[in-house]
Amino acid sequence: MSATLRIVDVINTAASAKEILLDRARQFHCPPAVENWIVCSAGDHVDQIRRAGLPVAVIDTPRGLDPAALTRATWRLVRFFRRCKPDLVHTHSSVPGVVGRLAARIAAVPVVVHTVHGFHFHRGSRLPSRVFSWAAERALARFTDVLLTQSREDLRVVCRWRGVPARCIGNGIDTERYARAAHPHAGPGRMVACIARFEAVKNHHDLLHVFARVHAACPQARLRLIGDGPLRPACERLAADLGIAGATEFAGYREDVDTLLADVDVAVLLSWKEGIPRGLLEPMAAAIPVVAWRVKGNREVIRPSQSGLLAAPGDLDETAAHIVRLLQDPALRARLGGAAAERVHRRFAETAVVARLRDTYGSLLREAGYVLPAHWHPHHAAQSHDQRTVLSA
Repeated sequence: MSATLRIVDVINTAASAKEILLDRARQFHCPPAVENWIVCSAGDHVDQIRRAGLPVAVIDTPRGLDPAALTRATWRLVRFFRRCKPDLVHTHSSVPGVVGRLAARIAAVPVVVHTVHGFHFHRGSRLPSRVFSWAAERALARFTDVLLTQSREDLRVVCRWRGVPARCIGNGIDTERYARAAHPHAGPGRMVACIARFEAVKNHHDLLHVFARVHAACPQARLRLIGDGPLRPACERLAADLGIAGATEFAGYREDVDTLLADVDVAVLLSWKEGIPRGLLEPMAAAIPVVAWRVKGNREVIRPSQSGLLAAPGDLDETAAHIVRLLQDPALRARLGGAAAERVHRRFAETAVVARLRDTYGSLLREAGYVLPAHWHPHHAAQSHDQRTVLSA
């Protein structure tokens, strides 16, 4: 074993690496004792991650299911792992989870961890994708030392698979950053916002149709879409076709999401599936009431009529009615927004997630025969092991 403990996170895009992993990895990266590498596809955020002091390897992972592309990505990762010699590989999301776990086992990485950011076998996905995702997750679970979920509903799915070590790690944000953006507004609401990458699972298509209904009922309403992605041009065309282009702001990818939330009255997320969505946690931490579909992940974040409003998946009329109700009722916005902020600060702080992850890594590395660095906080290990036993039963 090397004197340096090497952790490697594998994720698809550089934007996801920056948003999901950067702050977390910086808390583990403590050279020369511990190095935390990030492997992701090329993108604008790679240099930013490197400037933050983290080592990055650029290895593209396909976003589709092309067998040749998956094979190429797997062997690129095998070669990198053999050079880097990681002690622990942690993969994130579906495709990186497939190629990353296979490559890690081929390269004889001692510890392999995978985080499910919401399973892809869900309503709204295509049948081939659902079948592949379900089969891949079941098969690859055998190559995984522990499978981490963000939501307890996904954990219950894994526990039905028998013999797959699993635990719910949750998801969290820098709650104080968004609390500073909280500015509840009196009077009729105007600004509706969505924080999400433009990809099929985030379902901007239905969101734009919902907002067309909202705008008809509340002509003052405006929609701010924060994020970027391959489906943005199609959504811009759809907004024009629906006659709401003048009321829709495509803000693109932004570093200052907290600033953009300052004038927002209602946040909305119509994803077909989620883990624990940052697109809800961030506005909720800023005391903004939220509307979302009643799917896994969302159900765990929102307490209906207490910290937000849930609508049936696919019910555009109910979704629009919830948004209109909030825009027209400042007292309801204030009540739900205040409860949302309290819930996120209590349940979804990033610091708690990092502590759980540190315990998880520590227990797995000890089982593999490692002696951990002195700064690893080993006093949490016993609690972590107990949690793993209970959640894997």
